[in-house]
Amino acid sequence: SAAPGSAAPSASVPSASASASASGARVVRVAVTVAGGKARTAHRRVKVPRGAIVEITVTGDTANEFHLHGYDRELAITPGRPATLRFTAGTPGVFEAELHHSGARVLELQVG
Repeated sequence: SAAPGSAAPSASVPSASASASASGARVVRVAVTVAGGKARTAHRRVKVPRGAIVEITVTGDTANEFHLHGYDRELAITPGRPATLRFTAGTPGVFEAELHHSGARVLELQVG
């Protein structure tokens, strides 16, 4: 195993992970990287239980806006600065997320 502190940073690797919050609600984290107007994420469809806390962190190379339909949540993207959208997934269904400036589809959030 690697020595403490010697692990390579993994911030550039898109991922989805889950843990529990202090309130006991499940927390689902999704990382999205936007380059050249195209979004990359480890999972095109992210499934979360209703009531989960969702954190979507977007890092982009140009100014843009991330929009999650159904929840009407928007997140301004500043080049090179990660931005995080955090909300409780209270409405069941499948919701599309896209980049406003390019119209590129980022992912689908499936709640329920």
